[in-house]
Amino acid sequence: MRESLLLLLLKILVLKADFYLLEILNGNANLLSLANDRIESVHEGLKLLMTFVANVPEESSDHLEFILTNIEAVAKRIIYLYHSVLTNKITEELIERMYLTLSELLDQIKINKAKLRELYPQVQGSCFPKTNGLGCVDFLLRNLKELQTHKSKSIATVKNQIERIQGDMEFFRSFLNDRVKESTQHQELKGLGERITEVAYKVEYVIDSIEVGIGDHLQHLLWLDSLLEDISHIKKEAVKSYQKKTCDGIPHNVTRSSDHMISQVSAPEPDEVVVSLSDQEEVIIDRLIKGSLQQDMVSLVGMPGIGKTTLAKKLYNDSRVTYHFHIRAWCCISQVYSKRQVLLDILSNISGLTDYIHKMTDEDLDLELYQQLKGRRYLIVMDDMWSTEAWDDLERSFPDDKNGSRLLITSRIQNVALNAKPNSDPYLLRLLTDDESWSLLQLKSFHGKGCPTELLGVGKEIAQQCKGLPLSVVAVAGLLERTEKKPDLWKQIVDSLSRRLIDDPQTQCKEILELSYEHLPYNLKACFLYFGAFLEDKDISVRKLIWLWIAEGFIKKSEEKSLEDIGEDYLMDLISRSLVLVSKRRSMGRVKTCRVHDMLHDLCLSRSKEEMFLQPITKYNDVDFDLYYPSKPLIYERHRLCICLERRHFIKSKPSGPRTRSLLFSAIADRYPRCPYDITFIFQNFKLLRVLDLESINMGMFFPIGFDLLVQLRYLAVSGDLDSIPSSIASLWKLETFVVKGLKGMVVLPVIIWSMRMLRHVHVNSCAMFDLQDDQLESSLVLDNLVTLSTPALSGGKETVKILRRFPNLHRLRCIVFESPSSPMGCDQFAQFDILNQLESLNISGRALNQGELSFPLNLKKLTLSRLRLPWKHMSAIGRLQNLEVLKLLSNAFEGRIWDMREGEFLKLKFLKLDSLNVVEWNATCDHLLNLQQLVLRHCKELEAVPFSFGEIPTLLMIQVQRCGLSTEESVRDIEEQGIEGLKIFISH
Repeated sequence: MRESLLLLLLKILVLKADFYLLEILNGNANLLSLANDRIESVHEGLKLLMTFVANVPEESSDHLEFILTNIEAVAKRIIYLYHSVLTNKITEELIERMYLTLSELLDQIKINKAKLRELYPQVQGSCFPKTNGLGCVDFLLRNLKELQTHKSKSIATVKNQIERIQGDMEFFRSFLNDRVKESTQHQELKGLGERITEVAYKVEYVIDSIEVGIGDHLQHLLWLDSLLEDISHIKKEAVKSYQKKTCDGIPHNVTRSSDHMISQVSAPEPDEVVVSLSDQEEVIIDRLIKGSLQQDMVSLVGMPGIGKTTLAKKLYNDSRVTYHFHIRAWCCISQVYSKRQVLLDILSNISGLTDYIHKMTDEDLDLELYQQLKGRRYLIVMDDMWSTEAWDDLERSFPDDKNGSRLLITSRIQNVALNAKPNSDPYLLRLLTDDESWSLLQLKSFHGKGCPTELLGVGKEIAQQCKGLPLSVVAVAGLLERTEKKPDLWKQIVDSLSRRLIDDPQTQCKEILELSYEHLPYNLKACFLYFGAFLEDKDISVRKLIWLWIAEGFIKKSEEKSLEDIGEDYLMDLISRSLVLVSKRRSMGRVKTCRVHDMLHDLCLSRSKEEMFLQPITKYNDVDFDLYYPSKPLIYERHRLCICLERRHFIKSKPSGPRTRSLLFSAIADRYPRCPYDITFIFQNFKLLRVLDLESINMGMFFPIGFDLLVQLRYLAVSGDLDSIPSSIASLWKLETFVVKGLKGMVVLPVIIWSMRMLRHVHVNSCAMFDLQDDQLESSLVLDNLVTLSTPALSGGKETVKILRRFPNLHRLRCIVFESPSSPMGCDQFAQFDILNQLESLNISGRALNQGELSFPLNLKKLTLSRLRLPWKHMSAIGRLQNLEVLKLLSNAFEGRIWDMREGEFLKLKFLKLDSLNVVEWNATCDHLLNLQQLVLRHCKELEAVPFSFGEIPTLLMIQVQRCGLSTEESVRDIEEQGIEGLKIFISH
């Protein structure tokens, strides 16, 4: 009872001191001008002590008694100061005494803070990434600005501290910008940069914790106070370094500086450079398309980086091979082998994956593949085979109909190839000679131009250091391309490679890859390491990759370019450095999917571990969930978790990451991929997530309870048997990318989505409907930042116009059009897309029954139409689009037996694809498609011929014909026989 009374008296005393201090602050202006900063510092410290007094722990201790006694002394001292100021005339002596008292108060408060920190856990820096410091500071400042704009109530009580931190972070950003080149080489600056990086991550963690509600208010104040002290010390040291001559003791940087304004770099050609083994290539091609009619296996064997996959791709895409085989399919076996995934990969190449196929058991998939291959001549490539287990599992799926079918495998282990086909000798890929290495290095570094005389000697020396391994050559060439063409700078690279005597080509390759990573500019290091978040040997969607980079804060905003364009520049830079491989390209050559070589993937993981960038979780490096389920959730401390497990193992392990900012789940194929799971634990165990990718797990019919607590989310990808999105999605006000994989079909988006102003990309894979009533259609809310939208269902008429006006800056739209049952008969059913004047890519499918005049935006560059059954007379509306470069007509987009092209249309068209159309007669000349570069024809079985004069189109580079009629193939052969230089013809049955 006595203790409670004493504590109550102390609370009254502290409140009284706070009141008096405010009176001083609001009182004498002359006094205030002399001691304002110190008085405010005392007041800020007193508020922290007041918070503690209001929430004193129940457990009594000597430590606690000491703190309370000190707080009482501080309060009494402030009250005494107030009375001194109030009752005495302001003199120099009084001001001196006041200064002394304020200094003593600050010392006492400092002692109390130190004691309080012993009672409460502080933010430890050991768990935060050590890389991307400037990027972290940039992203932190962006977050703080957004919080101020959003007027978040959660940070109102610490507004002053955040404003001070914001000012200091602006200074740190300027400091790091000026020192970004030197920081990788000058130890003093490097250490300072690391401390700034750590404190920036700590600040981010604390402010986000305050916003989410992790910890109590006193903890928040103590955290911020401690951080402000750390920032003050670091800032003093940074200011000192500014006063030094930055050139003193700092060596010349080998590579040219590169920030987000990357110089334009063209991506490598689709055909990767491969060891020139023309004699061996011809032997392999002969064995593939000639020889025995019995099913045969061809094996390519060699060490990592020697070019097995690259050579296999070259063979796979050879025009003679594509023409010979009815079916070609490519799959990657990889070290983590999954029979189901391999079967799905092969089937996706042959016929595509339907819901029916996804629901099959492994045994049914075996049978399905066998039946699809039966009676047809096929080529199946199985890349990166580590053991014969895969071949033993899959052998019965490949029928031998004595028709010349072939299997092509690549492996780094010779015994694997011999065991899979004992009576077939594998092809052992050899290392390059020094001359071949130098030729390849020149080709990659100078793009076919000759090497300057002054670089010949050092260039050949670098080529020799590559030990004949092609991956080493192309990696070092990527480094040289960004190094000034000066012998002394190239010599530095030679010195870096020859520090240790290494005879093993593979070990030397690792050294070269490490060197390539070290010389990446700061903004590319994080982007490169992020490839470790994806499964080895898997193709990665470039669009998804860049969306994730943006959400992670790797890409800095620019006035000149969009975040997405800058992200694409980053990727192209990594590709041109030979650190990232192109897997597939889009119609106009832009990269669609990419991947990294196995050795580079290993580098990503090893560096990520060293720099605490991300942590992969698999049954191979943590817990074997087939044998053991933990009784408690597995707690992880890393900033990013990349979990690769079977779905049931992931759910039962119930991982937890109190500081984790990114959670990416990749499911290893299991027998029941569509089985729904309860994922509610994620929203309790990962409260600070910024990125959440659950696209490969079915979360059921409803969004789990608690998902709206993840207010830091910027990227959210989910999958489930959903038919609607709840209105509570609006709580995720920072959300920029929202991906929904609806497994049942249509998904209804809530009205509240119009208030989510930060959305940039909304992708619903099946079909999305907007839940709008007539009165809501008149709302003025618009999504100014939205640039990508897939796949809304749109009808014609005024309703659609009102919806489309909500997206004034949309760049890409994929939609389904349908006839609205409420529309009167005979009205215009085709949506008017011309109001989207920023639109560049448009994909429309569905059925427009009462077609009116087609209207598209004039800026449109890419148009894809399918299942619309439009008459050919409407083609002129498309032909008049002056900026159109890509046109794809798929699945009866147009109906009619005759297509008459008109002059003066399609002036910029470069890519034309016709797929599954019933057109018979195509009346056109070379004058109708003056700038065409690629023509693709698929499943146009009734088409009689490709116009012969197309061979005269000066820009035409490629004609591809797949599963069309014989007369079509013959017409293309006639064009080929003209021997047009640079024109490639691909025909497959």
